[in-house]
Amino acid sequence: MPSVDLPFHGKSQLRYKNLQSLAREIALGVPENSILIGWSLGASLSLLMAYMFPQRFKGLVLIGGSACFGCLWGKKNLRGFLIRLEREGEKFLKEFRSLSYPKPFEDHIDLQGAKRILKDYMELDIRHILPYITQRVIILHGTHDPITPLSSALTLYNMLKRSKLIIFPGGHFPKNEGLIFEVLKSLQKL
Repeated sequence: MPSVDLPFHGKSQLRYKNLQSLAREIALGVPENSILIGWSLGASLSLLMAYMFPQRFKGLVLIGGSACFGCLWGKKNLRGFLIRLEREGEKFLKEFRSLSYPKPFEDHIDLQGAKRILKDYMELDIRHILPYITQRVIILHGTHDPITPLSSALTLYNMLKRSKLIIFPGGHFPKNEGLIFEVLKSLQKL
């Protein structure tokens, strides 16, 4: 199962102009009839890809996703997040990542570039495209997700025509990664 590092993360060679062009570039590099698995910002990118190229993808698995991340938090919270990232850099990033994922991250990150993507993500609102996504979508969301509240998953579930919501105990990513593989197996049978 190939994975994609976002620009400014890991060993990514992807260019970054905006989230829509990034979704297009990733989509064109993914084999046809694929199932997209997107976590957090990757879930939003997966939704954009499925909307732009409906015939290219068989289904989606969205983990801790949102169609409008900036709508989930007040402007003061979002501004505070960016200020802390600017002032504390790697220290704050490690703290944030420990909330997001149960294991340590082992990748390189370009903080200035990552902030550009994050600012765009905070302004992204793709709720208007959700009714036009035709693929089967499985939404996995933690009961106590500190990054994207459960209300975000309910919005996705209610606005996507062919969706199923699976709520797991925990946070922004399932501790039991086997859940993702079980869901993926069920989608591959379609």
